[in-house]
Amino acid sequence: MSENPALQKLKGSHSCRDSALKCVDCNGQVCPKCFVQCEVGNRCKKCASRFTSHVLLTSPKVLVKLSVAGILLGVAWGFVQPHLEIMGMYGYFIQFFAAVFLGKALHRAASYKLGPKVTTVALIALIIGLAIGPSRDMLLTSIQVSNLSLEDGGDPNALSGEVICIAIFLVGSLMPFIRKN
Repeated sequence: MSENPALQKLKGSHSCRDSALKCVDCNGQVCPKCFVQCEVGNRCKKCASRFTSHVLLTSPKVLVKLSVAGILLGVAWGFVQPHLEIMGMYGYFIQFFAAVFLGKALHRAASYKLGPKVTTVALIALIIGLAIGPSRDMLLTSIQVSNLSLEDGGDPNALSGEVICIAIFLVGSLMPFIRKN
C-alpha cells in the first residue's frame, strides 16, 4: 500500500516510484527532484558521481607546476607592467591582451586543466608573485603618493591606477581558466 504524497512531503522524503524518468546507465527510476542532467540524458546521483571530466581531474604535480609558473609570472609582470603604463588609456588595453597571452602560457603550464581548484591555485600563485615582486613596491609607493597633499607632489589617483593595473593583470591572466567549454 503506497503512502499518501502529502504525508511524504511532511516527512521531507520523496519516492521516485511515480516517475516515468529512468537513469540512462542503470535504468533505475529517478524523479525530477533527484536526477542529474547530463549531456547524454538523465542519470541518478549514484551513476552521475562516477563521471568526471578529464579536464577537471588534476594531480598534485600539475598544481605544483601551476603554482611555480604563477609565482614566476607574477614576479615577471612587475618588471613588464611599468613599461606599458606610459601609453595612457591604450596601455590598459595592451596590458589586458598581454595578460591574456601570459594567462594562456599559464594555462599550458597547468596542462590545460580547468575547474575551481585550478583557478584558485592560479589566482593565489599570481597574487603571491605580485606580492614578492616589484609590483609590491609600486603599490606601496602609490599608497604613499596618494596620501601626500597636492602641494607636496601627491597624486590622489595614483593608488586607483595601480589597483586597476593589478586587476587587469589578474582578470586577463585568469581568462583561460574561467572560460566556458
